[in-house]
Amino acid sequence: MGPLLTPPPGFPPAAPSPEERAGADAFIAALPAAAIIINASELVIAANTRAESILGCTAAAAVGRPLAAPYKLFLERARRAAGNESTNFVQPFGLGWYMIYCFPLPAGQGAGAGEPSAVIAAFDITAMKHAEFEIRESEARLEEATRIAQIGTYKILWQTASVQWSPHMYVIHGVSPDGLTHGFGKYRGLVHPEDRETYERIFADQMDGKAVRAAEYRIIRADGSMRWLRFDARVLFDADGESYASFGTCQDVTESKQREHELKQLLRRNAILYEALDASPIGVAVVTTDRGRPEFFYANAEFERLTGYNTFALHENGIASLRVPQESGDGWDAVLRNFATSSSGAFELTCRRRDGETFLAQAEIAPVSDYPGREASIFVLNLRDVTLDRQRAGQLLQSQKMEALGQLSGGVAHEINNLLQPILALSDLGQDFVDTDPGKVRKYLEVIASSARKARDVVRQVLTFARRDTPQLGAHSITGLVAEALNLMQSGLPPGIVLEQDLHADDVIVLVNLTQVSQVVLNLVSNAADAMNGHGRVLVKLSKVDLDPTHAAALTLAPGCWVELSVADHGCGMDAYTLSRILEPFYTTKVAGKGTGLGLSVVYSIVTGWGGTLKVESEVDQGTKAMIYIPTASAPHTASISH
Repeated sequence: MGPLLTPPPGFPPAAPSPEERAGADAFIAALPAAAIIINASELVIAANTRAESILGCTAAAAVGRPLAAPYKLFLERARRAAGNESTNFVQPFGLGWYMIYCFPLPAGQGAGAGEPSAVIAAFDITAMKHAEFEIRESEARLEEATRIAQIGTYKILWQTASVQWSPHMYVIHGVSPDGLTHGFGKYRGLVHPEDRETYERIFADQMDGKAVRAAEYRIIRADGSMRWLRFDARVLFDADGESYASFGTCQDVTESKQREHELKQLLRRNAILYEALDASPIGVAVVTTDRGRPEFFYANAEFERLTGYNTFALHENGIASLRVPQESGDGWDAVLRNFATSSSGAFELTCRRRDGETFLAQAEIAPVSDYPGREASIFVLNLRDVTLDRQRAGQLLQSQKMEALGQLSGGVAHEINNLLQPILALSDLGQDFVDTDPGKVRKYLEVIASSARKARDVVRQVLTFARRDTPQLGAHSITGLVAEALNLMQSGLPPGIVLEQDLHADDVIVLVNLTQVSQVVLNLVSNAADAMNGHGRVLVKLSKVDLDPTHAAALTLAPGCWVELSVADHGCGMDAYTLSRILEPFYTTKVAGKGTGLGLSVVYSIVTGWGGTLKVESEVDQGTKAMIYIPTASAPHTASISH
């Protein structure tokens, strides 16, 4: 601020009278504060040394000068004081704060010359102001901290059983200061009905002078929301050491309670999941590639039983623990590629146990990705020992072949009987012409030989069909194989079944097994005949088809050239439920003794082994159409099924 004084007009000013100076000096010298006396002309007639820091000059130099313009407030208050009206106010000066008092000084009491004067006294309250600011700032910080932490404070006065709340207590409880009186009964209405006994016990303990530690209960706000509150309280003592109240904190812990509940639920789910995985009959492992190579993070009990390794041993050696040394197959290489490309896949692998024994395993890999599009570093690996399954599958396949052979037996017997008739008849007739007509005997022998060769071919086909061996795929013309299979079973069909053939595959070469082609055709045609109760038409169609991308995608096949073999009937058809189960082994809708339920499951197994697919369409009372898609010798192999 500028100087408190300004030079009077016509400076140097007229000096106050000796009487004014003597009376004023004596009066203000006795004041403990900075003091200035002005007369009615607003000139300083006296000042003590404490006022020099405010005046900006010595007390002697200030005498006879008026107050400066910035201090017109002083002048206004001084005029009031000169008119017998005392006043006080707080005013900053520079870096300090002062309490200013202005009061009148009647004539004859130090002003001299019988002229009324006013006294301006200034008390330095800078330290008090700083303390006040710190207290207010501390209170503001405390209030903000309690707001952030959802904490309120309260005091219970025992003598009156009254409660004093901090502002945030009202926020926590969702009420206004005017909307709640702190009576015991009024507050009790906010408490959750199930927790009122807890609240009453907490309140009673505090009234009895007991400390409270982490006590909790629920309240229900006016908007219907439920909140969890946690209380801590201690006893307050007065200056004489007598206890008189309880002081406590109240914190809204609803969110932490929810997180605690969610954590408990998560831990419970994890425990259940762990137990479920451990009880799974399938070997399940979690594999991580964080360190650049597949390592085991977890393995369930079945996985450890299958491999003979515990989780720690698997982790130490990684995926190499299961790989057979010098293994020449590309199955394990494909597994490693799936890990490297974060892709899923299913494989049949030869695995090595810890004791060195090997087993055939079905392995399935599924990546676990944190975000879509991000490469996975965690994978789930399912492992099943399918050694016995493959053995059983071979046995089931052979069993179904024998069932099919039984169905063929009638037609085969009829075919062989027809071939035996000329052999027997011409053998007897030939004896009569041995000496008389050698040429006729020669013709008889040719017929006998031809019939015998045909009978041999029939028997050879039956033996080939029934033989237990590992199917070997070879390049064959599909049209001839299908035609031969249909001819073999033609005579074995019920008399009421008309077998229509439309075979136009242009001698396309496919990689198939001869016996399996006969088995597929026999199963499909037999199913069609059974669906029509022995009366109706069965259409067998063979053609070359060119699958466009849309049609191929619907069949989960690669676009390009395929061979389609379809068998259609107009029988009873199937509903959606039956259609969904047709590939289940031993599932059949036929009466007991009429079927094993292996037909279509075997067909599916055979066709997928060729790299093809099976599609079945059916409608109740309209009929069924089974379609086999076989890759040509140069086509990519993809296996699937669609209904």
